[in-house]
Amino acid sequence: MKDGDVDYDNYEEADEETQKQLEKEYADAEKKGWAQGRPGSFLNKLIQHGNRKTEEELAKSESSKS
Repeated sequence: MKDGDVDYDNYEEADEETQKQLEKEYADAEKKGWAQGRPGSFLNKLIQHGNRKTEEELAKSESSKS
């Protein structure tokens, strides 16, 4: 999975190489105290995408309650 060709919504489809890279980035982030991965890393981009989707879903949920 190349960085420019990423479907962040389908991360379960990641190949073995990508999963190993994510595990390495996660371990490195934990050692260095980065809660959302090293800035600019693939892990960081995945987390940011998830956070953005969650915020959008929460906003949509709030607007539908009104």
